[in-house]
Amino acid sequence: MESAKPQKEHEFLSRIVGDWVMTASSGYEGYDPTDPAQRFTETVSSVGGLWIIGNGSGKMPDGSIMTAVITVGFDPAKGHFVGTWVGSMMTYLWIYKGWLEDDGKTLTLEAEGPSFDGSGRVDTYHDVLVLHDDNHRGFSGSVRQPDGSFKTFMTSEFRRKA
Repeated sequence: MESAKPQKEHEFLSRIVGDWVMTASSGYEGYDPTDPAQRFTETVSSVGGLWIIGNGSGKMPDGSIMTAVITVGFDPAKGHFVGTWVGSMMTYLWIYKGWLEDDGKTLTLEAEGPSFDGSGRVDTYHDVLVLHDDNHRGFSGSVRQPDGSFKTFMTSEFRRKA
């Protein structure tokens, strides 16, 4: 088998590699990224130029400490981005199918998972990463509503650590 070679979709992922700090987040009033006790950070590394792995950790609004791992790559055979997300606050493995929006700076990752209301229903979620520039990015989470629209339940902004 011949080794895979990075494609244009992988170039987008390579721009996310590095160390990041969250500078703002909805639902986290009073968050201070300069306070080490509150700071949420993420280190994103590359695996062969084909995958990224992000390791994040920080204090949640309720005071608990969380860690999370995201993996994202592009599968040319499937024609879309693929990935996973796990977090220390839940036992569910999120499996992503994603696409780069026409603007070339927005990656939408779609996954099905348990409803937040605990009903056992499965909902469709979008995690959206927007690369504003090489040193600033946004991230948001939304869930599909009964009418088919998506309602955002969290947003955050990150800057590359110097």
